[in-house]
Amino acid sequence: MRRRADAGAPKVTRESDAAWNRYGDIDPYFGVLRHDRFHRDRLDDVAIAEFFQSGEAHVDWLLRAIRDGVDEAFAPRRVLDFGCGVGRLLIPLARVSGRVVGVDISEGMLREARHNCASRGVVNVDLALSDDGLSGVEGTFDLIHSWIVFQHILPRRGMLIFQELFRRLDRGGVGALHFTYRSTASRSRRSIGWLRSRMPGVNVLVNIAQRRPPSYPLMQMHAYDLNRIVARLHAAGCDRIHAHLTDHGGHLGVMLMFQKPRARDAGGQA
Repeated sequence: MRRRADAGAPKVTRESDAAWNRYGDIDPYFGVLRHDRFHRDRLDDVAIAEFFQSGEAHVDWLLRAIRDGVDEAFAPRRVLDFGCGVGRLLIPLARVSGRVVGVDISEGMLREARHNCASRGVVNVDLALSDDGLSGVEGTFDLIHSWIVFQHILPRRGMLIFQELFRRLDRGGVGALHFTYRSTASRSRRSIGWLRSRMPGVNVLVNIAQRRPPSYPLMQMHAYDLNRIVARLHAAGCDRIHAHLTDHGGHLGVMLMFQKPRARDAGGQA
């Protein structure tokens, strides 16, 4: 997911990238799914099996939802998974398509994804380190997918990535992108989260209180303006959107599934 920050990037952006790289190095499975049983020091065969089975279930659901709400005959051939992490969704996507490209900002995540693909005999996967321009990604795709990823990216940056993803979507191809739009957390909890993202000392104190290593990375959460996203899809000629509402621990979101117009005069830029 996520881009490598340069020295001129805003501090909150640089810290977000650094945090995800840290997760990839020290706790990659928990970085993907925030359940205690997926912490590196608690992982066992049962937890690993559950982790990857959840990916199989998601891809089964995803294809049913696309066929029910967007294109009943849809069968992906070339897929881009933005924010692929350790390959939880990458592997089942590879089993239902001809080729899958997974991108992530964390080299540690990509190393783990490469290992997981190899150990399961999955060979039709390419992996690339991500940046905001997706410069490591070649070609176009008939399915572009991202799940519980954009919520960790600052919205003004995420909207630029959204445009890059849409540009790489084939005409007639389907986008399936997840965005959060609201948190139901209390004002005090949101304030603490804001302070943790901007004052490292506050994050250290919270980590100690939660019995984690003081330097344990903060997982940033951001809400998006759905009006802007839908307006850009509308302007690009996407006249039908299938939406699935989500709630991950009080972070309310929506999975937007849409089809890029096939007609050449129907827009094409989000």
